[in-house]
Amino acid sequence: MPEVLSGSLEQLPLIDILKMLSSGKRTGRLDLSQIGNSGEIYLKEGSLVHAATANQIAERAVYTMMAWMDGEFSFAAGAEAPEESIELATEQILLEAARKMEEWKDIKQMIPSSDVVFMMSPSGSPETVSLQPTEWQVLAQVNGRRSVEDLARILNKNEYEVAKILYSLTKAGLLEIGEKAPDSQEQMLSKAFFDRLQEEYTDIMGPLGPVIIEDEVQALGAERDKFPKRKGTMLIERLSNEILEEDKRTRFQRSMLEIFKEMAGKE
Repeated sequence: MPEVLSGSLEQLPLIDILKMLSSGKRTGRLDLSQIGNSGEIYLKEGSLVHAATANQIAERAVYTMMAWMDGEFSFAAGAEAPEESIELATEQILLEAARKMEEWKDIKQMIPSSDVVFMMSPSGSPETVSLQPTEWQVLAQVNGRRSVEDLARILNKNEYEVAKILYSLTKAGLLEIGEKAPDSQEQMLSKAFFDRLQEEYTDIMGPLGPVIIEDEVQALGAERDKFPKRKGTMLIERLSNEILEEDKRTRFQRSMLEIFKEMAGKE
C-alpha cells in the first residue's frame, strides 16, 4: 500500500509541504483540492518536475496553488509524473514562493479565508485614488455578497491576485469587510446525491464504502443532511484518494462528474 500523507492547507501551507518533501528527496504526487479547484504537483527525488491545475501547468500552476487560502492535500509516495513540464530549479521556485508568502502575511491578517465578503465603503470614493484597470474590474464586481472565491471565479483570476487587490482597495478606504451569509442559506447536497454517491462508491470499495464516506464527511466538518454543495468536489477528491487502483479511481470520478452534471441541469 503506498504511503499517503494528508492534511489541511490552513494548518500546513503548501510552501512548507514542498520544502519538507524537497528536503526529504521525496518522489510522488501531491494532490491539492479546494472548493471548486484541484491540482497536482509531482516531485522526483525532491525536485519539482510537473504541476497542473484545470487550466495551468508548470511553474504557473505551482504559484496559483500557493495562493489557495484553504483546502486539503494528500501526498502519494512513489507516483511518477506523466511529463516533466517544470523548467526552473526547485530552489528558485521556492524562493519566489517565499517572497510571495511574505507579502501574503499582511493580506491574510485581513482576509484569513476565501469566504470573506467585501462591500463598498459608504465613506470612500474611487475618485480619491488612482485605480489600475484590474482594480476597477474587482471593484465593479463587489456587491456585499460575493466572497473572495466568487470574485476570483468571475474574473478568472487566482485568489491571491484578487485578495491582494481587495486588500489594497480596503486600505485605500474604498471597501470594507461585509458579513458572511449564514450557513443556513447555503445550498446543500441532497439525500439523492448521497444515495447515488454511496451506490457508486460501495460498488468500488465494497462494504467499507459507506464507512469511508461517513469518515470523510466528518473530516470536512459536516453531516450528510447538512453538507454544503460548495464542498462537494472536495469530498469527491478525498474519496478518490482512497481508491488505490487507477482504473477504478478514474471510473468513480467520471461517474461522479456525470452526477454533478445531472444536478446542475436540474437547477
